Amino acid sequence: MKSVPVALFRYDFTLLCRHGFVAAYAVIGVLYAAIAAALPQAWGDAVLPVMVWSDPVFFGFFFSGATVCLDLAQGTFRALTATPLRPSVYFLVKSANLALLAYGMALGISLAVRGLAFRPLILLVAVFLGGAPSALIGAALALRLGSVNRFMVGAIPGLMWLSLPVFVYAAGPWLPGWVFWLGRLSPADGALRWAMAAFAANGVASGYGGAASGSGGAALGLGALVLAALETLAWLVLAARYALAPAVTTAREA
Repeated sequence: MKSVPVALFRYDFTLLCRHGFVAAYAVIGVLYAAIAAALPQAWGDAVLPVMVWSDPVFFGFFFSGATVCLDLAQGTFRALTATPLRPSVYFLVKSANLALLAYGMALGISLAVRGLAFRPLILLVAVFLGGAPSALIGAALALRLGSVNRFMVGAIPGLMWLSLPVFVYAAGPWLPGWVFWLGRLSPADGALRWAMAAFAANGVASGYGGAASGSGGAALGLGALVLAALETLAWLVLAARYALAPAVTTAREA
C-alpha cells in the first residue's frame, strides 16, 4: 500500500499534467534553449544563469499560486483540511513537483547550450533555493486572495520584489543604492548566485556586475555561496512561519 505523501505526489503531478503546466514548462524550456543557443557566446553565458534561475522563481511562484487557487475552487483544499494530512505535507508535495519540473527544464536548457560544461549538483541547489521560498510565498498569496484572477493581480508586487536580483545582476553599478539592497534582500537573490556558480568556468561565480555581464563585481567564493544559501533558508523559514501558516489558518476558517 502506497503512503499518503507518495499518492498525493502522484495525484498532484497528474493534475499538473492535466492542467497544462507540464506542457508549459516544456514549451518555455525549448524556447529558452533556442534563444540562448542563438545568442553570441558572451551573451549566452550572461543570460543562461538568469534563464535557469527564472524558472523556479517566477514559474514556481505563479504555478504554486495557480494550483492552490484551483484546489480552492474545486474544494480539494477544504477536503484535505478535514483529513489527518498535515498542511505542510500538501505544500511540500506541491513544491517538490514544481522543483522536479524546474530542474528538468534547467538541465535541458543547460545541456542544449553548454553540453556537459556545467555543474548539475550546484544547479540543483540553485533550483531548490529559488523554488522553495517562491512557491511558499505564491501559495500564501493564493490562500489569501482565493481566486486565480485576484491572485494574478495581487501577485504583481511580490513578483517585482523577486525579480529585483536580475536588475542588480544586469545593471548593478548604475542602480540607486536602495534598489541594490532591496535586490540583495530578495528571497530569490541567493538562488541567482548559485545559478551563476553552476556555469562559472572555474567553479567560482562572479559578483554582480553590469550590462548583462554579471562579471564586474568581486569574486563570489564558497563562503559567499554558503552565506547566500543560509540567507535563502532564513527566508524560507520566515515565509513558512509568518506568511503561509497564517494563510492556512485563515483559509481553514473561511
